[in-house]
Amino acid sequence: MRTHLARGGRILAMTAALALAVTLVPVGAAQAKEKECGWSGNVVPLMEKADRKVRSAQVTARIQEKFGADAVVKTYTRMEVDLLAAPGTTTKPTQAATLTANRVSYNLQVVDGGTEFTASAQVRFDGLCYRTTVVVDSPWVGSTGTDKPLKVNANKALRLAQEYRQKHSDAYPLDEPLVMMNLMQATTAPPDFGKLRWYVNYDNGMGGLSIIAVYMNGTVKPI
Repeated sequence: MRTHLARGGRILAMTAALALAVTLVPVGAAQAKEKECGWSGNVVPLMEKADRKVRSAQVTARIQEKFGADAVVKTYTRMEVDLLAAPGTTTKPTQAATLTANRVSYNLQVVDGGTEFTASAQVRFDGLCYRTTVVVDSPWVGSTGTDKPLKVNANKALRLAQEYRQKHSDAYPLDEPLVMMNLMQATTAPPDFGKLRWYVNYDNGMGGLSIIAVYMNGTVKPI
């Protein structure tokens, strides 16, 4: 996702993000529940586990490979949480636990002597089972973080989005399958800039996504 995306741009970016994530999930990642480390759709333990992983010695080593042996990570900022459908799975529209290809993305402020850089890292899971961490030498954009209170959890966001679809099934047909959720403070234009929200994404059957935004005060808006 990119800064100040218009409606069409957001949809294209999320479609691209979904396609990229799906290609990175190994065959067979659609696992039985017991193989997903107790994943219930609750993103709090997911974020807590990712927070610990991103601060690992392995991530520091990758940063030093990219920026120099003396580089250190000054700050870690959790930017976005993405819950995606694993290939070959059937999701349920009100159950976040059926989204198991999970990603937590960070911006890392890196200092090397008197020079500062912004890198990004993405911690990847199958459910709550840690998979890998990818580090790149450019920032994560499109979100200002996830540091505001999570007043609407993933399952409640799905229920609210489903209620909206039931009332507006002409624009958001109920047979469109759930494919992804994004938790972010999106960099859209005011008055929505930087407000924590969920984007709930459905496959529209035409190579794109139908997206509904759910805010922390329970407001639901079409995208």
